[in-house]
Formats: sequence, C-alpha cells, structure tokens
Amino acid sequence: MNCKVMTYSNPKKLEQFEGFKPYTDVLHVCATKNMREGVYERYQKDQDEPFITAPIVSSIQLIECLLGDWYSSEVKLKQYLHLSDIIQNEGILEGNYLSSFRRNQIEVLETIRMMELSGVTPADFDSKELILSPKEDVFLKIWKNFENNPSVKAVRHLLTFNLKNKLKDHWDKIIVEMIENSYAKEETVFNKINHSVSYDRIVLHGFYFMTPEQQRVFSLLKNAGVNIVFLNLYDDRYPETFSFIEKFINGRHGWIDKNQWEIEKCTRLERTIADKFLGDFEGELVENYQKPVYLKVKDFQDFYAFLQDYETNLEKSKTHVNKTYLAPNADSLNDRLQEYYPELFKAKRHFLGFPIGQYLFQLHQMWSEEEKSLILTENGLFECFASGWLYDKETRNNARDYTKVLQDVLPFFQGCVTQESWTKRVKHLLAILENVVPIFQQEDDDSFQKRMSSPFSMFSQFATAKEDVLQIGRFIDLILRVAADLFGDGNKRISLSDHFSKLRQLVEASTPYIEQEILNEERVLIAQLKKTLQTTPYIGAFHVNDISTAISLYLSGHLKKDHQDEELIRPFIEIDGEAFKENGITHVTGLDENSLPYSEFKLPWPISEQVFHDVAKRNIPLSFLVLRNNCVKEITRYLVYNLLQFSEKLELSWMVQLEDKKNLDKAIYLSQLNLKPNSEDEVKQDELLDVKLEREITKQELDSFLAYPIDALAEFKFCPRRFYFSYLSGSSVTFQSEFVHEFLFGNLLKSIGALLPNLSDEKIKEEVFEIFPYWDEFKLNLIADGNLKYRYWAKKNYGGYTPYGIEEEFSDLRKLFLFPVLQNSKADEESKTVAAEIGHLYSQPGTVIPTLRTEFERQLQEFPIQMEATPSGKCRYCPHTQICPEAFHPVDDVERKRTK
Repeated sequence: MNCKVMTYSNPKKLEQFEGFKPYTDVLHVCATKNMREGVYERYQKDQDEPFITAPIVSSIQLIECLLGDWYSSEVKLKQYLHLSDIIQNEGILEGNYLSSFRRNQIEVLETIRMMELSGVTPADFDSKELILSPKEDVFLKIWKNFENNPSVKAVRHLLTFNLKNKLKDHWDKIIVEMIENSYAKEETVFNKINHSVSYDRIVLHGFYFMTPEQQRVFSLLKNAGVNIVFLNLYDDRYPETFSFIEKFINGRHGWIDKNQWEIEKCTRLERTIADKFLGDFEGELVENYQKPVYLKVKDFQDFYAFLQDYETNLEKSKTHVNKTYLAPNADSLNDRLQEYYPELFKAKRHFLGFPIGQYLFQLHQMWSEEEKSLILTENGLFECFASGWLYDKETRNNARDYTKVLQDVLPFFQGCVTQESWTKRVKHLLAILENVVPIFQQEDDDSFQKRMSSPFSMFSQFATAKEDVLQIGRFIDLILRVAADLFGDGNKRISLSDHFSKLRQLVEASTPYIEQEILNEERVLIAQLKKTLQTTPYIGAFHVNDISTAISLYLSGHLKKDHQDEELIRPFIEIDGEAFKENGITHVTGLDENSLPYSEFKLPWPISEQVFHDVAKRNIPLSFLVLRNNCVKEITRYLVYNLLQFSEKLELSWMVQLEDKKNLDKAIYLSQLNLKPNSEDEVKQDELLDVKLEREITKQELDSFLAYPIDALAEFKFCPRRFYFSYLSGSSVTFQSEFVHEFLFGNLLKSIGALLPNLSDEKIKEEVFEIFPYWDEFKLNLIADGNLKYRYWAKKNYGGYTPYGIEEEFSDLRKLFLFPVLQNSKADEESKTVAAEIGHLYSQPGTVIPTLRTEFERQLQEFPIQMEATPSGKCRYCPHTQICPEAFHPVDDVERKRTK
C-alpha cells in the first residue's frame, strides 16, 4: 500500500506534529498557489534551518511539468483552429447547431480537454443506457474527429502508457523546472532546499477535494510506484462538517478509507468564534467564545468605497504589514481593479494588456463572417488609434496623437463600417469644411469670434481642421490596407504559418517608427511575440474567420492558463493558505447575501446534467465534479471555519451596491454570528477632504475674470466647472453627444429660418440635410418639422445682436448653440432655473455681474485647484461631461430619483 493520509489540527504547529516529521524532506505539493505561499512563509522563508527542506510547489506546477506543453497557449491555439475546422464542416453539424457551437467553441474545447485528462473518451458515451440529446450527438461527432489532434494523442499516450517512464527519465529536469518557477535564486532558502529530491514519495497538502485532473494524475503517480502522503487540516470535534473529505479520499477512489487515516486529536481548550460557527451546525451550544484579537466588519456603500480602502492599504503596504484580500467573487472584482491598476496585473497583462496586443486584436476583429468582408467599427478604429502602433510613414504622424481629433469627428461617421462608406464620408466632411464652414469665419478671428460667429462652432466634427480630417482619412486607409493584406478577400484559406509570418513582418516594420512609444514591459512581450511568430510550425490552412477568431482569443489571454497567482484579490476558496501566515491582515470582501454558501459549479457544455452524472458513475475522476457540487455547503463551512479559527487579524466586508444589485445585506454566516459593521470615525476623513486653502484674492485677479466676454460669464453661470474647462484648462469647447447634436441641428434650422424669412421650409431642409449624411431621412424630417415651426419664435426672441469690442456685433442666435437647454421646454426644473439665470444675465448684465464678482472670489478661495462643479440634469447640455468626474449622466437618473 503506497498511500497514507495524515491530518493535523493546527496549521501553525506542524513542527509539533510527530506524524509529519519523517516527511519534511519529501517534495511538498500544495493544492493552491496561496497555500504554497502560506506553507513556504511559515516553514521555509528566511529560516537558517528550514523545517521543510524539500521544495514546496503548487499542484498546477507539478501537473504542468508532467504534461509538457499541454497547458501552453500555443497548443490551445492550434487545438482551437483544429476544432474550428471540424465545426465548419457542414457534414458534422446538423440543423441549427452551427451558430451554437461556434458561439460556445471555447467551452467545447475546454470540455474536451477536461474529459481527456479525466480519462474519458467518446467511446464512454456510446453506451445504450445513455440517452443523448441531438446537441450531445453533435458534440460526440466533433470530439471523435478531434481525437486525431496531435496534442490529444500525445497526452493520451503519456497518461495511458508513459508516465512512469517520464518520471524515470526526466524527473531531474522536472524538479529543476518546478524550483525555478517557485523560488527566486536570490532567496536565502534557494540553496538550502534539496534540489535532487526523489519522486518515490510526494506529500499532497491541502487536498480536501480534488479536481478530475488532479485525481487522474495523482492516481497515475501512485500506480507508477510513487508513495502518496495526503496532509490535511481536520478537526475531529466536527465530523459532520469535515466528513466531506473522506468522500474524495477513500479506498474506492484508489486511496485509503478513513479508518486507516492518522488523525491528530484536537486538544485546543479555549472556544473560539469558529467553534461557535460549526457548533451551530452540529447541534452544540457554544458560549463564552473568543473572537480574533483584531476583527473589523465593514459595509462598503459600493465598489468605489471599497476601492478607496484598497488604495489606502496600497499606500500603507509600502511601510506597514501587508493585507491579503480574498473574495467569493474575486474574478469580477479583479476585473474592476485591473481597470484602475493595470500595472499590478503584470502576469495577466498579456498581449491584450499592451498597445501592441490591442492593435493586433482590433485588426483580427475586422473580418465579418456575416458580411464576408472586412468591416471597421468606430470602436475598432478608436482602439487602433489609441494603441500607438498606427503610424503614417509619409507624414510621420502617429495616430495616437489624433485620438482627440478622431473622437471629435466620429459623430459624422455614424453607420460607417466598409471601406467604401468610410472613404465616402471622409470626402463629404472635407467638402463641408472647405465649402460651408469658412463662409462664417475670418482668418484673423480669435477664439471668441470664431465661436460667436459660426453656427457650426459647437459641432465637434465641423470645428475640426481640414488638415486633421485628411490625416484621419489616411490612417483609415492604412488600417484597411493592413487588414486586407492579412485576410485577403476571405475566399482563400490561410495557413497559420503564413499568417504568423505576416504578423511578424507587420510588427518588425512598425517598431523602428514608434520606438519612443513602446513601454519597457511591452518590449519583452514584443520579443516574445516575434519568437512565437517565428517558430510556429505549419499546421494546415484555415478559413479566414477561424484564424481571425483564434488569434483574437490568443491575444486576449482566453487560451492562456489562469494566472490566479497574480490576482490582487484571491478566490475565497484559497483561504486555507492564510492559516499559515502570521502578522498580516486577512481581508475577505464580497460577503453579501448572494455570496456564501457557494452555489453549485456549472457542468461542462454541452453535456446535460443527467448524461454527465451517468458517465461520472463509470469514471472516478469525472465523478469528483459531481461530488464537489454535492458537498458545496460543507466545503463552504470548512473554509469559513478555517478563516475564523486561524486568522489573527481579520477584516470582513461586503458592498451594499454591486453592479446592478442594490441594498445587499451581509452573508447569512455573518448574520448567524451576529457580526455587524464597526462604527468608524468618518468625520475626520471628511474633514481632511474638505480642507480649504486660505489666501487673499487680489482685485486684479477678479477684474481679469470679469473682463471675459459675456458668453464666458454665462458659462460660469451655467456651472463654474464648465467655465474652468472652457477657458482655464484649455479643453475643447464642442459637443460630441448625439443627444445635443439633435438640439444643435434643430437650432441650425430655426436660425436659418429666422435669418432668411423668405426661404421656404423645404428649401432649408434641402440645403441643411446635405450636411448631416449620417442621419436617415426619417430622423432628419422628424427633427426639422419639430423645429422649423419655431423659426419666427427664434427671430422674435433671439433676433438681436451682442456687441463685441468696438466695431463688431454677433447675432443672439448663437446662444441657442452655446446653451441648447435655453429652448428645451422638456428640460428638468434645475436646468430651466439655470436657463432663466443665464437669460437674466444676457438681458440685464449690469445687475448680475456684481454678484458674479463675489462668486468668483468664493470659487478662488474655496476651490483653488478646479472650480466647483454643480452637477444636475443640466450636465447633459454641457460639452465637458466626458471629462468631468462629477457630471450627472442620464443612465443614472432613475437611481438618483429613487435615492433622493
């Protein structure tokens, strides 16, 4: 019998556990990366004589080293392309299953890979006892064709016949690789551990359950003669909770039954909150229990409140003890954190996390299977510009420098996707900029004159320089040429090696021109990408859409192994690693009412629950997925017990509002233990945020502000922050929002009608519609008919003129373009109030300007960095909504009304 199971009751006292002492020099394999870190920190790190002298590694490191390149993204890429070719074969798919399997192709691949490692083959589904659905029949046909994949045949051969030989012939290399992946050479312990440890005995630590892959590989190691020693936490006082472990580790599964385990008896005398927790489930009344010395409970209002706490800890961690974050919903929280701290996700930031990856990714999104042609969307175009990898060699311009220009002109390109539509629209815009816009401007006009004289000055696309539009057009042509070179017309199949060769040439050709733009970290990835593109062998030709999709997945990291070891927030399921650590703070967040206990894990697509359970009855590794779902509540209780029993400094939190969920209560386990949020002194924090800068405001400063033209003072009246952005920060003062453009378009029609009373409505529409080719006839007529009837209203209310300087004056119609809210009868009350105040300023400036002097002084005194924002419904009529962090957005209107 080459299996042994030992349990301990205290992770921090393994050195006192007599049963473990003979195994301190045996390869130590931990279930998770976090447990590996915990065991390493407690029993090896910075120790002159480490208690554990053998290498400590994680299970995924061992399995990856044993299976070779099975987990590499390159192998997954080739598998994905092979699978694409099979699915594309119309003889394989029946009915309407093509789109379904194409849409879920990555899940299909993962299901096949998991089945293969579990030792399941298509033959296992041929039993007459199984009643397969048509979709499952299709899946089996695909899988049978996929069995010829070289990597599948290789891993099957290894696991069926050759694992013992691999251990014998390559163990030294495997150990070196695992040590290099687990230790830094500069660590003091690096030279103190045994680099030549044998494979005759292996300790498996923390496997209270196992995945199908782990069960299969560990069983095969045992069959190859390796002595397997399981080492697990176990508290014999709570058999109903800990009994789930024996459902995985028992004689039927190739290990040993519980009556043969070596179980350390728990001798802990003091009762803790963890005992209270499990006692409630096992019918034991626990009173007078101890809580962790440091225990805080916090209900964050939302993710941003949590982010503030995280940022505070990030600063403290530079000089204080680190805090470890874990959460049941770690994946979604890490995705949000990565938006704010991409530099902290270095391992996760593969090609898609860098400009080069974004550029190549967007190029590979341009092939449309539905259109059977290349398409260029507004988002794809913007991402290519922002990447910095789009460079015009002739004009020596980088598209990244034109992202703001692109953002300004994009409203004019609504609906453009094909090369023809983009080219046609560029020519149309140039014609307007050459023949229409200049009529309203003089070459020597200053910025105020340009804005006051032209009805087009507030349209972002018409306020753009002709030269910039020409350059935008050149960049668009360049993108489409590059994409056409990569994909052709889509009629020919593309070989992966040829495609990689083109990509390599593209990268190499662009690099010299953007050398200054490339980040240091990006240089490493570019070198890695070039190496990959150079060495990938020929594996056949594929349909252009398959190549496009596969490369997109490759660049986005979906074909890469999980990098949870680099996540800022660890999955709660890895909490057992924290039990070994000392001095640090363990913070578990996401503990809302929907978090714990864990729900069942989803089964692989497209296998139904009934069929999966039937197959699992005949395959032990596969049955472990069913077992895990059956034991999910006990597993959750085990994890919470571990957290409460061994955490010396503990913080528990949840977010009251998370994504689309509101008013979330705490997890049921927190309620069970009567754990409530601690009252914290938030007043001091608010006081720090509201510190005012005391200084004297000079008369000269105030006079300079009041010297601005009345239009500028009207913008100040609209919102001081708008004035700041428009006149002090140098921000562009044009509208990009389609919502506001509709008002401006209507005002343009009214203004022309007011200025040219003899021109018919139909003639006005005929002339003006030409300037707005991106809206259809229905929309144009709808807006026109609703506005032209007010042409005489515009003449009556805005037919006057405002003097500027000594000799000039400008039509009051300009106010309708500067403040679209002035004539919106359906605006909210706050917007109407502001509109009335602006109207009063224009009509009686002498009575209003003195009050503005006092308000300017208050702004300079109380808001010395940025003038005050006064957000309300009027924000939608402001040109700076996109850059103002305090702006109100229409999408939040309902929620604001509800909480008001």
